[in-house]
Amino acid sequence: MSDPEAFVDDLYRRLLGRAADPGGLRHFVAELTAGVSPAEVVMSLATSQEYVERVRAAASPRRRSPDRYRHAVDTSGTSPFWAFDVHDPSDFDWLESVIIDDGYYERAGVWTLEPDEDKRIMGELVASLQPRRALEIGCSSGTVLSVLARHGVDAEGVEISRMAYDRADPEVRARIHVGDLLDLELPSDYDLVYGLDVFEHLNPNRFAKYCHALRARVQTGGLLFANIPAIGHDDVFGEVFPIYVDQWPDDIAASRPFRVLHCDDDGYPMHGHLIWAHTNWWVEQFEAVGFARQPSVERELHERYAEHFRVAPARRSFYVFRAIAARPA
Repeated sequence: MSDPEAFVDDLYRRLLGRAADPGGLRHFVAELTAGVSPAEVVMSLATSQEYVERVRAAASPRRRSPDRYRHAVDTSGTSPFWAFDVHDPSDFDWLESVIIDDGYYERAGVWTLEPDEDKRIMGELVASLQPRRALEIGCSSGTVLSVLARHGVDAEGVEISRMAYDRADPEVRARIHVGDLLDLELPSDYDLVYGLDVFEHLNPNRFAKYCHALRARVQTGGLLFANIPAIGHDDVFGEVFPIYVDQWPDDIAASRPFRVLHCDDDGYPMHGHLIWAHTNWWVEQFEAVGFARQPSVERELHERYAEHFRVAPARRSFYVFRAIAARPA
């Protein structure tokens, strides 16, 4: 090859859309000089994370359907973001299909799959409710299930991500049901069902069905624990996530999920959240199917785990409900 530097720089521009950085240029020129074939250099760049991310971004939902998105700013007028306006319930269905079809939940970095202090403490908190048999909705790789097992709780999980399931410890994996809660045949004798930052990922068009499915799985007298990024002021946990979009108060007044969704640069709802809603809306959904909020239990947990909530403030936004009404038919 007469000019390896020109070859490498041209390759960077074609595949990565930029000039070769000095380190990359030196590396690949040295490889070509040592006898590595040009085809091998091409494959190295074409399989790099930067190239994969560039291809993904070019095919993102915002670029495929730019008319569905607009620029917006928060209520202070200082922080711009991409907004998705929901004009019709089918818009939620479209976003959900994009998330699923694009494999959003199968990407590295979307979930934290490894055990950490937060999961240990949240497992301890859930175990403190003294369940005999528990079901976790959206259990990821099962790290919280492992904590519950160490506390003597018979715990199972439901998870839609095959990647998360494959990353689970083999002993935990045997207790994870892969699929959608609405499609799985599960027992109905759990005395606790819980979800940690999962309910906001569900399609609001079917959320009532999920609530009925939860109620059908838990015994009367049993508990539901739900950690959710609920927006606005709550009488128990205060305000964890503020109202920062001008249109949201109209949705609060109408008792509906927010119809302006904050999206990332690719057009996916931030963190994959399909439901953005006020705390009162969340409470109403669970109470509608026969759960009753237990504020005294919540306040006791807030006092007991106050130190952790200072470190992880998003965990403050949670609810405890008791199943009091007859199960849905």
